Amino acid sequence: MENVQRYSSFIKRIITAPEFIRKRLLKTSNLNIIKAICELFLNVVQKNIPVSKSVLTQLKKHKKLLYTLLESKGFESRRAILVKNPKVIAFLKTLFK
Repeated sequence: MENVQRYSSFIKRIITAPEFIRKRLLKTSNLNIIKAICELFLNVVQKNIPVSKSVLTQLKKHKKLLYTLLESKGFESRRAILVKNPKVIAFLKTLFK
């Protein structure tokens, strides 16, 4: 979780940005930022971080994508999944209010 705390302002920028800017930011982000985003998803899926039921229902629609993201090994594959599907990251917006 220290990556999340360290890069929280940049992750907030990624989450709140429009989709085309979000893609560009994800393409240029480093390993620690990708790890932090994956940690956030993992903690939300495991219910370590409380989120509203509406966010959980929206994330359940992308359940297969989240599990492939969390199961993939390697920095480049995780980055590629996030760049292909930047809309998924927008659901974390409630965590950074």
